[in-house]
Amino acid sequence: MLDFCIIGGGASGLVAAVAAAGQGSGKSVLVLEKKPLPGKKLAATGNGKCNLTNRACPGAKETLAFFASIGIFTRTEEQGRVYPYAMQAKDVVYALVERAKGLGVEIRTECPVRQVKKIEEGFQVDYEGGCLKAHSVLIAAGGKAGPQFGSAGDGYVMAKALGHHVTRLAPVLTGLETTVDISHLKGIRVKARVFLKKDGRQTAEEQGEVQFNQDGLSGICVMNLSRSVKLKPGEAFAEGMARYSVCVDFLPDLDLYQTKRMLMERGGIPGMKGEDLLLSVVPDKLKQELISAAGISPRQGARDISPAKQEVLSHLLKSWELPLKGTGGWKKAQCTAGGVSLEEIHMDTMESKFVPGLYFAGEIIDYDGPCGGFNLQNAWETGIKAGKAAAHVL
Repeated sequence: MLDFCIIGGGASGLVAAVAAAGQGSGKSVLVLEKKPLPGKKLAATGNGKCNLTNRACPGAKETLAFFASIGIFTRTEEQGRVYPYAMQAKDVVYALVERAKGLGVEIRTECPVRQVKKIEEGFQVDYEGGCLKAHSVLIAAGGKAGPQFGSAGDGYVMAKALGHHVTRLAPVLTGLETTVDISHLKGIRVKARVFLKKDGRQTAEEQGEVQFNQDGLSGICVMNLSRSVKLKPGEAFAEGMARYSVCVDFLPDLDLYQTKRMLMERGGIPGMKGEDLLLSVVPDKLKQELISAAGISPRQGARDISPAKQEVLSHLLKSWELPLKGTGGWKKAQCTAGGVSLEEIHMDTMESKFVPGLYFAGEIIDYDGPCGGFNLQNAWETGIKAGKAAAHVL
């Protein structure tokens, strides 16, 4: 009978295997991975660079010590983001796999797990082509974000079958799709403040580079904002999204009064035309979009523009509101919001409160953080906790 079976050979599963086998107990540890190679999503994370953690994370110091111990040399970039020095995610996968194998961990690939059942002596794990029994099981099968890397939500089905509750799942760290067609602005990038409105009230804000794409907006600040799009349990998707809008503030360094004054002063420049009011303020295509939305004729003399239209333009610059129809979806999402309820897990060991010997780690739990290494930190931290706890119990 196997001692410890880990379902999922991703970030949290691999680090849990190393942590468990590294306790020196001599117990058997097996990783079941459904893809041909372990760490497929990890190898692609951060555009293949692997943002390991963030210096702002409370557990970052311990995480970096762990990776140093398996041969990963790191660098810290802006905003506390930590990467392998060569900026290659594949090096992280290689180091984890090699250390696990060196500690005697067996990694079986192309072994999708069908179900996990609680039995008297522990657990029975049924996988394609066979079954096995184990004293303890860690479900580290990931979430639903990035199905092209193998994330299908399998772990949630297993968790539910074992009596756990899964909170509403949603794709996050993804773009926002607007009801207004702004595809003609595709490719534009601006430094701006973006804020989310729900039922007309601001609920969240971010600042950074905003990217205009075929379906709406993207960029790190927009992706972080997507975490605040939350639908009620049972609420229809279209109905829930209709309550949200995203607003862009193109002049975050100016308040509304200063913006009005800036437009008024520019309007007084001799020979200034309506289309020139936003010259050097925003890119050309956006300039045309906002001038038109304010009802201003491009060729009209700036001095002849009514105060009312200048007022409209000021508000557009500070809060261009775009109703939402959705997010970028699972394929474009970097993380899953929702998951196995944290109230049902002992967070110091990641063991189930309902089923002794059952552990959870990584994206499967109800946690999602912003861009910048926070979600991988969750994977490392929970995986190490689960691996060490399981090894001590065995």
